[in-house]
Order: sequence, then C-alpha cells, then structure tokens
Amino acid sequence: MWPYQQASCRPSGTKTLSLDLRERILASHKDQTALELIRQAGAEVRFLLPYSPDFNPIEKMWSKIKTLLRGLAARTQDELSVAITQAFNAVTPEDAQGWFSSCYI
Repeated sequence: MWPYQQASCRPSGTKTLSLDLRERILASHKDQTALELIRQAGAEVRFLLPYSPDFNPIEKMWSKIKTLLRGLAARTQDELSVAITQAFNAVTPEDAQGWFSSCYI
C-alpha cells in the first residue's frame, strides 16, 4: 500500500463520520455518490487536514515530556533514566483527557 493511501474512518459523535484521507495521492473520498450516501444516512462528512500536531494528542503528551526532561537537566545516563521515569510518571489521566478534548476527539 502506498503512503497516504489508507483511510481511517471512525465515529466521532452520534451522527458524524471523520475521514482522515491523504488528498495528495488518494482522491476517492471526493466521490459524490459515497458522500451522498453518508449524508442520506444522517451523518456529516468532515474532511481533516493530512496532519496537524495541533489536533494530535500524542504531540501534546510529548511536549510535556520534553519540557519536563529539559527542566530536570539530566547529564548522565543514570540521571536520564531517572528523569525519563519522573517525566512519564508526571503524565496524568487528566492530562490525557485534556489533550484529547482539545483535539476534538
């Protein structure tokens, strides 16, 4: 399978279908028959950007981890191992919920 040829579809609300399709190579998502069938089923089609770190919760998690690691300023392998553990332990379920919410997931 070519890069960007995979489509991921998932319900993101009661009547919304999110389509993450890579427009540069695959244009089948523009098929009017498919779009009309989706609309007739009572769903809404929302086309997402190919990639945006603003809408990716994992990017927000890594941002927190990297910020914490910079602040801990580990200078040896042993210090780095401890710092990584501390940074990951600082990620809370509330953080994850906030990241997903801010990404509209």
